[in-house]
Amino acid sequence: MTNFHLNADEGMWEPYELPKLETELKKSGFTKDVANLSNLFEHPMSAIVSLGGCSAAFISPEGLIATNYHCIESSFLQYNSSSNENLFETGFLARSKDEEKRSAPGARVYITTESTEITNQVLIGITDDTESLKRSKLIENNKKRIIKQCETSEEIECRVRTFFSGEVYKLEKLFKIKDVRLVYAPPAYVGEYGGEVDNWMYPRHTGDFALLRAYVGKDGSSNEFSKENIPYSSNSFLEISAKGVRDGDFVMVLGYPGRTNRLLTFNEIQYDLNIGFQESIKFLNQGIKLIDKNTSQKDGTKLKYRGRKSGFENYYKKISGQKNGAKNFELLKTEKSKWDEFLSFVKKNASDKEADYLEELLALINKTLKEDLARRYYGNSSLIATAQRLYRNAAEREKPDQKRKQGYQNRDQERLSNSIKRLDYSFDSNVDKAIFLNRLESYKSLSKDLRRPVFSQKLNLDQEFEKTKIKVEEIYSSRFITSVDILQLKDMNLKQMNALNDPLIIFVRSIYKESLEYEKMYEERAARRQFLKSNFIKLLRKYYKSINKEIYADANGTLRATYGNVLGVSVKDGAFYEPFTTLEGITEKHTGVNPFNVKKSLLDKIAARDYGDYFFSPVSSVPVNFLSTLDITNGNSGSATINSNFELVGLAFDGMIETIIADYKYIPQARTISVDSRYLLWTLDKVENANNILDELTIIY
Repeated sequence: MTNFHLNADEGMWEPYELPKLETELKKSGFTKDVANLSNLFEHPMSAIVSLGGCSAAFISPEGLIATNYHCIESSFLQYNSSSNENLFETGFLARSKDEEKRSAPGARVYITTESTEITNQVLIGITDDTESLKRSKLIENNKKRIIKQCETSEEIECRVRTFFSGEVYKLEKLFKIKDVRLVYAPPAYVGEYGGEVDNWMYPRHTGDFALLRAYVGKDGSSNEFSKENIPYSSNSFLEISAKGVRDGDFVMVLGYPGRTNRLLTFNEIQYDLNIGFQESIKFLNQGIKLIDKNTSQKDGTKLKYRGRKSGFENYYKKISGQKNGAKNFELLKTEKSKWDEFLSFVKKNASDKEADYLEELLALINKTLKEDLARRYYGNSSLIATAQRLYRNAAEREKPDQKRKQGYQNRDQERLSNSIKRLDYSFDSNVDKAIFLNRLESYKSLSKDLRRPVFSQKLNLDQEFEKTKIKVEEIYSSRFITSVDILQLKDMNLKQMNALNDPLIIFVRSIYKESLEYEKMYEERAARRQFLKSNFIKLLRKYYKSINKEIYADANGTLRATYGNVLGVSVKDGAFYEPFTTLEGITEKHTGVNPFNVKKSLLDKIAARDYGDYFFSPVSSVPVNFLSTLDITNGNSGSATINSNFELVGLAFDGMIETIIADYKYIPQARTISVDSRYLLWTLDKVENANNILDELTIIY
């Protein structure tokens, strides 16, 4: 039988689960009381925060936050850059709090203050026989009621989180800090050294670190940016180790991983490995080329689309690595073997109803997989999507708040306004139009039964493409192109929007009914799929128990912990990757050509061998990045890597291309790359002379 027993380092665990892993934690080198890790609201867990897509940690009592450089590029560097002052090139250091730069609209720091299981409250009024659409509506209404009761002020945000596909629901209560400022970011030749060439690669020499600060009102309340605000007083913060880690040391990552897909059925895995990955690669590669072709430095569009292109490149390389990794590690063969063993268990132990549910789930998945490609190419216009959202918002505002669709309630209006304001530095109508037209060509090539008929008819997709181009040109001749004009739409009621004789609004209005019909169909299907998937997971749980294996929930944006050890790896015949890279490796990679173009001042610092208190004798230098067996995924970027003493020893930021398939299905050879705390401290000390920051930190020598 295949060995299903949990690998020592596998899993993104909820803190409360850690005590049951005490034996494994101790074997890995953890020396403290495991109970100290089980509470979200005690140190060190209480020092960990979310940036809404990335993870971070408080590192001083004055609200100073450490995260990754790549996590702050859009909302801080891009927002504060211009043709006259490009912070990507220069970096930024505030030598006093007065110099700190404000964030883009909508940037937030989220602190988890409560987490409560509410499964019975979410599923009240629902049975196994509840019709799917009714089930979806009941769950949505129950969620809205729970959230309304929870959100007692504007600074509190509550979210209902789903675990095990709806087997468990939890209410997450967060304190939302609205005033976040940039304190420090290195120049790009440090923060993203190696660029896309080195992305997902090792050996790595990237200074992927940045510092922010959270601000609140004098009374401790959360307010938008104001000079009257004061630094947030963080009672729990991480001390920073100047000793760092050694080969074999215990490490743990604390953060908010976004999403994993490890509780999949075999037909989902088979589709992804045979078709899905390749289609994603094609889509992302096309996106990169479109941005390159349609943006320029002169008009500022290259800067506006820098973040989106980086996202495309990141996922393109990642999914390419997953595709190759699946082949190299024979994942399909391994998963087929595991699936057959599971089916054997089902045949012998499952009830007729459980077996019927599983059969229905597999059939439903097969049906929906065929539509995935069409859904990928549908849309892709930021302008139209924004207008659609605003038209829907006007329609929903005709109803009482609690009757509105989630996403359009009073609590959502601030987020909607901020998303429009962000268009100022991340949107250009001509670039958006070019991307939309290209995606429409791909959508047009699909079978008619996979396309939305009204959408296709209104855009002339069943005629020669020149007529589609004419129609798109007409839509983009709208007067609602800038954020200032689009914000006017947000203030209009439905009658006012219906009275507009604008080509963009006319088009959105013409496809509105069809959009609602498809939404209803998808919701009904999703509700049934979630119900069937939760029953599949219950079966899987029984199976795992029979083979003495623990099951953990897929990542879903909630606070998780993963543990392991600093360790190199061999993933190619005859090649072993050492666990540490050094300052001298930066010099070795330097070519003078981007992305390996380091400024002479940094090269001189490295050549001087002035390592200070950050020297690590096993490598005879200052460590830059290190490998560990930690299990992470997207959303973990910026996560604190800590030692047994709960000291910050690094910031997790990447994985290795050879083992990135572990993000999808765990493999023991997987490694996480963290930027070493000693490199962060050395940079602040020897390169930046940032004494104001160093004096604020608690550094353990």
